[in-house]
Amino acid sequence: MTLPRPLRLAYLACATAALALAAGPAFAHAKLLSEVPAAADAAAVTAAAAAPVTELRLTFSEALNAAFSKVAVVDAAGTVHEASIGLDAADAKVLVVSFAVPLAAGEYTVNWTAVSDDGHKVAGSYKLNVT
Repeated sequence: MTLPRPLRLAYLACATAALALAAGPAFAHAKLLSEVPAAADAAAVTAAAAAPVTELRLTFSEALNAAFSKVAVVDAAGTVHEASIGLDAADAKVLVVSFAVPLAAGEYTVNWTAVSDDGHKVAGSYKLNVT
């Protein structure tokens, strides 16, 4: 049995709307929710981390793909500090950055690129003060 044309159009519109609503979360991108040690806040000196810093923990809104996610930590002189990255074993939303040599006192820029499990890539940076 075939539906009359107005009903077919209404059915098609409802089906399209339902698919669009169901696919909504798939279009989301991972967002950086928090970082430990915390990012430097120009208004608060208390945001500084105590030296030495041996690891960073970046928490995102979605599970990440560690193979394609990157983090580069650069000091004020422009030196990139070597680190390995991986996901927290208990939470795939947490990217763990472990340094071969702990970060000494100083100001650093943390540049990150995160690729979520659904393949979306986002990037950002923040300042880190180590005292």
